[in-house]
Amino acid sequence: MGNTTEPWGLLREPYSESVKGNGSIPWSLTGPVVLLGAYCLLFTWSILFDCNLKFPVFGVKSPWEPVTVSYFRFFRSGETVLQEGYRACRDKVFQFRRAGTNMLVLPPQYVDDIRKLPSHVANPTVAHVHNLMGSSTNMDIILHNNLHFRTIQLKLTPNLSAVIQPMQDELNFAIEHGLTKSEDEWVTIKPYHTVADFVARVSARIFLGKSMCRNPEWLEVSTQFTENVFISLVVLRLFPMWTHGLLNWFIPSSYKGSAYLRKAKKLLVPEILRRRERNSQGVNKPEGNNPDFLSWMMEIATPEESDPITLAHLEVVMSLASNTSQMNAVQVLYDLLAYPEYLEPIREEICSMVNEVGPWMSWGKLAFSKLQKLDSFMRESQRFNPPTLLSMHRVILEEAVLSDGLVLPKGAHISMAVNAIQNDPEVTPKPKIFDGLRYYKLRQREDEANFHQFSSTQDRILHFGYGANACPGRFFASLEIKIILVPLLMDYEFKLKHRDQRPKNLHAHEFIYTSPDAEILMRRRPASERLEL
Repeated sequence: MGNTTEPWGLLREPYSESVKGNGSIPWSLTGPVVLLGAYCLLFTWSILFDCNLKFPVFGVKSPWEPVTVSYFRFFRSGETVLQEGYRACRDKVFQFRRAGTNMLVLPPQYVDDIRKLPSHVANPTVAHVHNLMGSSTNMDIILHNNLHFRTIQLKLTPNLSAVIQPMQDELNFAIEHGLTKSEDEWVTIKPYHTVADFVARVSARIFLGKSMCRNPEWLEVSTQFTENVFISLVVLRLFPMWTHGLLNWFIPSSYKGSAYLRKAKKLLVPEILRRRERNSQGVNKPEGNNPDFLSWMMEIATPEESDPITLAHLEVVMSLASNTSQMNAVQVLYDLLAYPEYLEPIREEICSMVNEVGPWMSWGKLAFSKLQKLDSFMRESQRFNPPTLLSMHRVILEEAVLSDGLVLPKGAHISMAVNAIQNDPEVTPKPKIFDGLRYYKLRQREDEANFHQFSSTQDRILHFGYGANACPGRFFASLEIKIILVPLLMDYEFKLKHRDQRPKNLHAHEFIYTSPDAEILMRRRPASERLEL
């Protein structure tokens, strides 16, 4: 990638030099005079050097308002800002202030143009790191190392059939030890935490193998690192980037996240060295003969990528990526409670698969792919409750000219309002109606059986991106969500706890989260109705 520090210089608020002062103002007048002078300098600098003024701005009430006010408005009302921008500029570029830069939001007709731009011109990794406030959250490692990305593409996705049985085995263990066995008493659970535990365990079984996936210290690290990263980035985005270095000293989640990363390295480096020793002795199969992500990374890593500390850091990155699976699974569960008429058709589909293929533990990838009603419900749930309202992020490293002559300036951070696009009536008819079988019906049309899946990408369905840079882990995520949901739906009854009100989502910037404190009720179904293992 060349000089990876250059994009960060382009993205930072161009304000740092203007706040130093020149010593000409007496210290007795510092207070309001210096603050006013600094603000005027900041504003003037941003006006003179903002190359994107030709695009309409949304989420800003006045050109004179401090950037922190604009950032806070997007934090509180990001969905409103993006919807207003999309409605007013459906076929045009608009912008808003966020995370140290003016974000350019492109209309969907540019999807193919962006897909074709090479990474040295429009870089998705630099954009992803910026979204995560990577230099402050320990996520900037992916700027220098894409081993995890290649391992997903070259090893995990082609071997999904081989990871199903270990995932099922680990989920059975988690359910047996974590959920009620009562068929009579309704018990209260917090799905956010329950499903987070399941995802952490199942993911760790594939990422690290059986020797580590039940280690309570690793399970704590993998969940707590993720939570602290997201807390940190939500807070840091409220302030100009030049302040982040200082703020990191005062935000508890920042130093907690770093502490969990150090703990992860302390846990994993000995394991990596032990495996390396086994490999040197010719024992190169994972223990238990089940594949795992760490072994795959070690297998394809270049000498420069083989440092144990780096490998351990990338494992933590993978645990953060699995957070999306957790959110999607919880949203599906909540939507099934809000729209219970879809539960029996989905259960009947699962029962049909048992009759066709056999007990759940004998299922392969094909069996899970045939759960078309569940898959459709998952996609409709994601449409109503997406993990993010923006996707197709790129940072422009070299000036780019699109097919119609639109110039994207060097340093711009671009994205697309993917949820607004998908909920456009021209893309999704009657978008305000929740139709859990919407995509199942579309797949019944001629020559469309393999389209409209949860993991599919289309030029107007962009939650996973589009083209070569689409999320490589979406196939694993889809499989993991189904593996978790199938036994939960078949073996347990659930109901809303508070007057049939679906738990509300939490919104922060462009992100949508399930509430950690939301509660529902559950009990075990009779043995005759439960899933045959």
